Amino acid sequence: MTIAVDPGAFGADGVPAAARHDHTALTTRLPGLATAAVMSIGAGAVHAAATGVHAEHPALARIFVVVAVLQLGVGLIALARPTRAAALATAVVSVAAVSAWVITRLTGISWIQGLEVREAPQFADTTCALLAAVAAGAALSALLVGWHPARPVRLFMPGLAAAALTIPAMMSGGTHVHSHSNDGTAVAADGHSHDAGASTGGNGDGAAPVVAAADGHAHDDSTAHDETATTDADTTDTTDTTGTGTATESTDSHSHNTAVTETTASNWPRPWDPANGIDVSGVAGVTPQQEARAVDLIQRSLRDLPKYADTAAAVADGYMSIGDAGTGSEHYIKASVIDDDVLLDPTQPESLVYTVKGEQRILAGAMYIASPRPTDDPELENWAGPLMQWHNHGNLCWDLVDGAPRVVGIVDSSGTCARGVNTGGESPMVHVWITPHPCGVFAALEGVGAGQTAVSDEERVDKCQSHDHATPAPVAKPYDPNQPIDLSGFDGVTLQQQAAAENLVAVTLVRLPQWSDYHVAEAAGFTSIGDALTGHEHFIQWDWIDDDVVLDPDRPESLVYEPQPDGSKKLVSAMYLLPSDVALDDVPDIGGALMQWHIHDNLCFTKGDTPKVAGVTSSSGGCPNGLQKFVPSPMIHVWITPHPCGPFAALEGVGAGQIAAGQERLCDHLHGDGF
Repeated sequence: MTIAVDPGAFGADGVPAAARHDHTALTTRLPGLATAAVMSIGAGAVHAAATGVHAEHPALARIFVVVAVLQLGVGLIALARPTRAAALATAVVSVAAVSAWVITRLTGISWIQGLEVREAPQFADTTCALLAAVAAGAALSALLVGWHPARPVRLFMPGLAAAALTIPAMMSGGTHVHSHSNDGTAVAADGHSHDAGASTGGNGDGAAPVVAAADGHAHDDSTAHDETATTDADTTDTTDTTGTGTATESTDSHSHNTAVTETTASNWPRPWDPANGIDVSGVAGVTPQQEARAVDLIQRSLRDLPKYADTAAAVADGYMSIGDAGTGSEHYIKASVIDDDVLLDPTQPESLVYTVKGEQRILAGAMYIASPRPTDDPELENWAGPLMQWHNHGNLCWDLVDGAPRVVGIVDSSGTCARGVNTGGESPMVHVWITPHPCGVFAALEGVGAGQTAVSDEERVDKCQSHDHATPAPVAKPYDPNQPIDLSGFDGVTLQQQAAAENLVAVTLVRLPQWSDYHVAEAAGFTSIGDALTGHEHFIQWDWIDDDVVLDPDRPESLVYEPQPDGSKKLVSAMYLLPSDVALDDVPDIGGALMQWHIHDNLCFTKGDTPKVAGVTSSSGGCPNGLQKFVPSPMIHVWITPHPCGPFAALEGVGAGQIAAGQERLCDHLHGDGF
């Protein structure tokens, strides 16, 4: 049998013409692997182009080289030998690259220099991650589908798409440093993100740190000096190095970056709000390592401290209040971890700080306490450089209250405690706030809470006013016992006097309520002097007047109650009395002009064990028969309720008593207006 064959049915290569148009009959492959290969090659090219801008961190640059080689390698192998092993390798490398990108944009990688803090996404790195993500997805798809009849690979469209993304990303990544959204990026007027190290003091990721030279100027400690300037040893520098806006001249051989000193002269501390991200960048004298450590500490504090949001959790873990809630910030301390060798660890902070709002306690931050050493110890000062100000509290008086150590006052001008002992000033400490603070994330408290440092107040970087040389106008701050105590703005009162006055009020607010029930006071020996008709009833512990305890809410000489319509009595104030042998002219200068002491030398009392006020002295200064006049003792009120004339106001009328000769009656409207 003869079969007729059409000579046109076969081509010169022996392939049937029909089959030539039916490609599925000729090809079996892993669909998507070629696309994955092209995208991986594109991502590797972007990584390779960006390697140079990370040269200041050799380890990081080497990582970029390795990643680029891996992405290029698996991509080329997948094109040349499209096997399941090549698909698996492409997927693994691509997934790892995308995962690393996500981590560096969320938290940073603390053990890789240059990636310690999180970075904001930019065009180059985002494009690189996108290419790697497509490569991962396509490679995984190829693995899942497996070998499958398909048309031959056509690379024109995936290649064009990869090129459209890769080329701009390579140009961007190879010419601009990667930015840190929260640790060193400055956005210039040209709209590009520039590393803060190049523009604001060398604290970013792409420039050498700025150091203070012997001539007092800030120098860029890199080799990238202005070549036109370094050739002239007598180059004149008109950089503002004072922070005042006045240019000064220098004749040194280095070029100076004017933008650096003007930007960093007075930009720290700056207001802190966790919702706006972490920004400790651009501070003169701070190295990239110090900045990275500071950012890492803030991040870990934000992450780890909230487990103590409930004070019950803190108490269960061994923390105890020091009894300073009246200041508006209550400290809980775990004494067992203060003297260990652990420093700045949010998993075991030495002290927790809570903001006080009535009965509510809101976790505000930690107070990390170092083991005993000077506040200017090099290990502490070098940890975060000028970002942190370590301080101590060497002026506090401590005593056991209900079996636990509590702050009960501060030392007087001679450095002694009226009650308790002066201790606890050997250990430096620093705050880290996890709630907004107008004076920065490492700010100290105000008043007595600011503590003492190795530098002057003008040099401190943990207080709002540390760089403000103008004298602010007094601002009225009404005394509200439910708010942090602020007695600032009073003319003639020193910071020490203000701190002492605030501390006395704070301690009284915390401890005096133990006498809220007058029956408890009576059981302790207090007796009423029978003046309830005046609107204020005084209960006096007569045995405590001439003892050696003064200004102590645990042993107040007198308690002031306000009679209520239902017959109850509301505790409103303590009336502290000095021993009767202290003259009005010799009262301790604790609060300066804020505190006006007075006496009562015109009252006549009944005789017996429970004296009552029964009248006033005659014009000759004597009392009627059957009544007695006591030797007057200097006294001062401390109100735990709002008062129109401030927390130390005297009563009105006969209750106001007598003040020292030459003084005017004080009504502290600055801290009393509004009530």
